Amino acid sequence: MSKRSSVTDRPEKDRQAPPALPPVISIVLPVLNEARILAETLSGLPVAADVEIILVDGGSTDGTRELAGRFPHLRLLAAPRGRGCQMNAGARAARGELLTFLHADTQLSPVHLAALRRAAADPAFSAGAFELALSPPTPALRFIACGANWRSRLLGLPYGDQVLTLRRDLFHALGGFAHRRPEDLDLVLRLKRGSRLRLLSPPVISSGRRWLEQGYFAATRRHWLALARHLAERLFTKGWPPQGELEKQG
Repeated sequence: MSKRSSVTDRPEKDRQAPPALPPVISIVLPVLNEARILAETLSGLPVAADVEIILVDGGSTDGTRELAGRFPHLRLLAAPRGRGCQMNAGARAARGELLTFLHADTQLSPVHLAALRRAAADPAFSAGAFELALSPPTPALRFIACGANWRSRLLGLPYGDQVLTLRRDLFHALGGFAHRRPEDLDLVLRLKRGSRLRLLSPPVISSGRRWLEQGYFAATRRHWLALARHLAERLFTKGWPPQGELEKQG
C-alpha cells in the first residue's frame, strides 16, 4: 500500500472548506423609521448565496433597527440621515458586482431576482430599473404607474422606487449618489450621458401611500414640479456637480 495519503484520508479537522464566493447582487436598502412596513419588505426578499442584503439606517427611533435584527441574513449599517448618503454607505460596503437600490416600500420577489441575475450575466447590461406597479391597484394608481412607465421608456427617467441597478464599476465611476434630493434623478441624468439604461420586467410593486396620503393630483403635481425644477437647475446653474458624493462620508 502506498504511504501517500489521499485527500479523503486526511482528518476532518485538517480539511478546509472552499472559500465562499462573493455575492453577485448587493441589495442596498436605506431606511428611516420604517418599522410599520419593513417586515413585509424584508420577508419578501429572497435568501440566496449570490445575494447580499444591506440595510442602512439613518437614525430610526421607531424600532426599525430592532425589527431588522430578526433577519440574521442581512447586514445592518448606520449612516447619517439622507437617502443618498445612506445608499452611498451601503454601496461602499457592498461586495456584489451588481448594486441594486431598493426602497422600503417596494417589493422585490424571486422573479425580480431572476431578472437581476439575467442582467448580471449579460455583458451588455450596465444599468437599469424595473417597470412600476402601484399598490393598491386602484384605477388612479394604475394610471399613475402607466405614466411612470412611459416616462421611463420615452425619456429614460426612472425614479428610485423602480429599483435602480448599476454595475459596481459604473456606479463608482459616476461618483455614486448626491447627498441631497432628488438623488435618484440626478444619478439617472448623469448615467444617461454615457450609458443606456434598460427597463426590466416584470414590474415591481411599490406602495401608493404618498398619493393616498397627499391626494392623487397634489402628489403627481409635486413630482412633475420637482422634475422641472431639477432640470432647470441643471441647465441654468452649476448647483449640481458632474460627480456624486460617494467618497464623502456624510
